[in-house]
Amino acid sequence: MSLFLTVALLWLIVPAESGDGIIPITLITAEQSSTFSNYDAANAIDGDPETWSQTKDGKDILIWFRVIFDDIYCVDKVKLVEISEPSARHNNWRMKNTHITVIDSNSADQSTAQECNTLTHEMIDKDGETSTFELECPENELVCGDGVELQVTHPSAFSYPAAIRLGEIKVFATHCPHNRIFIGTTCVSVLSGKP
Repeated sequence: MSLFLTVALLWLIVPAESGDGIIPITLITAEQSSTFSNYDAANAIDGDPETWSQTKDGKDILIWFRVIFDDIYCVDKVKLVEISEPSARHNNWRMKNTHITVIDSNSADQSTAQECNTLTHEMIDKDGETSTFELECPENELVCGDGVELQVTHPSAFSYPAAIRLGEIKVFATHCPHNRIFIGTTCVSVLSGKP
């Protein structure tokens, strides 16, 4: 039996998972609705939580941030890392009610977006010192796509205007895509052995 056929059969029998059941998704691009100063969207996927991305703030306008994956995945959770500096925890409130959806970046139809979770007042208020939040997608349904989008709008009655600020964003899946297997710390192609 060829190695390819053996790997293919194993993939069918045993889903490819990392040791803790969570696989980090490779994020290839990032973009946002606007950019404050030099806080580019790409800073949120550069591996350094001390280089922030940040949109301009505002009320009564839709503010968004989007990342695109290297393939199609079913998303398990999204981790928002260091959304504010220790001296500026009020920035957490700018992201209150941020909706996280899994998207198909090739579709202009917004109705194809699938709800993952929302960064709520209770999550932010639970620990005033925290500025890293893990938001899990629903356990009982698959939310699959090739990207994740964050959206927030604050009405004029809110104390803080909305903005999206990220030290890093990390997205995780429980299984590799159909054409890949989990080796080491990432999903690699069955055919090429490369990520």
